[in-house]
Amino acid sequence: MNFKYHFVTTSALTKARLDDNINAFTPQTGATALRGDKHFFSVLIKGVSIHNGLRLNMEIDSPLKEYITSYVVDQIPVRQPCYPDRFDSDYLDTKPGLFPDLLRPATAVYATSAFLSQLYFEVRVPEDAAPGRYPVCIRFTQDSTGEAVGEVSYELEVLDAQLPTQQLTVAHWFHYDCLADYYGVEIFSEAHWTLIENFLAAYVDRGNNSLLTPIFTPPLDTKVGGERPTVQLVDVTRENGKYTFGFDKLKRFCEMCRRYGIKELEIAHFFTQWGAEHAPKIMATDDGVYRQIFGWETESDSDEYIGFLRALIPAVREQLDALGYKDHYYFHISDEPREQHLERYSKVKNAILDLIGDRPVRDALSSFAFYENGVISNPIPGNNHLEPFLEAQVPDLWTYYCCSQSKEVSNCHVAMPGYRTRVLGTQLFKFALTGFLQWGYNFYYNQYSMDEVNPFLNIEGDLFTPAGDNLMVYPGKDGKPLHSLHELLFEQALLDMRAMEAAAEKVGREAVIAAIDAEGEVNFKQYPRCEDYLLTLRETVNRMAAGK
Repeated sequence: MNFKYHFVTTSALTKARLDDNINAFTPQTGATALRGDKHFFSVLIKGVSIHNGLRLNMEIDSPLKEYITSYVVDQIPVRQPCYPDRFDSDYLDTKPGLFPDLLRPATAVYATSAFLSQLYFEVRVPEDAAPGRYPVCIRFTQDSTGEAVGEVSYELEVLDAQLPTQQLTVAHWFHYDCLADYYGVEIFSEAHWTLIENFLAAYVDRGNNSLLTPIFTPPLDTKVGGERPTVQLVDVTRENGKYTFGFDKLKRFCEMCRRYGIKELEIAHFFTQWGAEHAPKIMATDDGVYRQIFGWETESDSDEYIGFLRALIPAVREQLDALGYKDHYYFHISDEPREQHLERYSKVKNAILDLIGDRPVRDALSSFAFYENGVISNPIPGNNHLEPFLEAQVPDLWTYYCCSQSKEVSNCHVAMPGYRTRVLGTQLFKFALTGFLQWGYNFYYNQYSMDEVNPFLNIEGDLFTPAGDNLMVYPGKDGKPLHSLHELLFEQALLDMRAMEAAAEKVGREAVIAAIDAEGEVNFKQYPRCEDYLLTLRETVNRMAAGK
């Protein structure tokens, strides 16, 4: 029996839901890219006649074939697309349902007339690619019979310009304990190190170049009085009140980071989250007994804990300098302190400030009072609280977003349109920010890390976050990560920023900013809410970079 299918090529910004009308999507049959670039596009498929789903094999015919990866876009169950009291009108939907997100590498797809199927294609343009037009033809055949059922064509024009190296520092917090728990391996066993390397390779490949470094178990997302599994790279020994340290695991960690291209290490927070009131969990061999010596029962400003830090920090700095990261690491005091915590934060920071030296202290916080009062020189405000920091012209300014940044601004939540995630790169370029931080690369727990969750079925961590906030990658069966659509849209934001930097080298920053603002002044809360804006802007920027 000959079944008919409708195929449409669309942009990389497409997020197609199962019951969407295929005719509602704007076709895109080609685009430009720079040498060393990555380019993405989608193919939508809908059966014309009613029948059971059939498996369609796909074959790519292109001079770039060896550089193309194809993915099936799987729909993920989402109970909480957004917080019920914190959302705006710029969502695909705010009701529970199935949303496109999980990307599975595939050479076949199931298609039916009952719902819309989506494929996603990634083209890695070689750095030595000759400028010119490269056709991409994707042919589909019925798996059971080999019968041809359709094909689509796309054309990628490689321009005569090189995508520059990423200068922006990007960190998504990497949760080592989540890997161990999900895969059922012992922490820092050989199996665990293999998992870490598998995920780290993917982490770096998508534009992340700074890595959370657990010299002790990071005091993040932990219930007061509770604890997360120990992921402590520095071995601590205390005998008669005197500390000595072992660095074998830290040495292995740093060697791994250098091998995969991590440029900056972010040292785990010295004090607990949301106020710096307590010490993190510190395990030690204490007079011959391995036990916890600091934790929730320890006041952050206690003489004993400050004394421990005063022994630890110089020893860690000496090791990091010797292990290839001299001048390439930064410290955290406490995550997301609020203005009422200013006095405590300032007190504990000042107790160790002389040991930190010239290394930056960077913390996610949105109260301008911390900077205004000189308590912190390198704040990381949320992208919905940037205005006073931009007005003050804070040097070396970063931004972050998490679950709370759900109105007006860019974020990577699954229920947000693709352009809302990708526009971040344009904003980062225009305002010359130097870093970006997000907390959830692979967080597979619920709130306060009380229980594990299945990230394929519970992407909100038991309604902890809007879907997608807590993970960028899913854990694959082979111990390697599976990418997400919202992760690749974030990567495209980084690629856009790099293309803008290439254009600025050619025509100047002001000309690029004029292109950014061509449809009205863009800031972190105001920007065109449509796909065409970003697609047209990227084409303009690419041609600027190529001198066209």
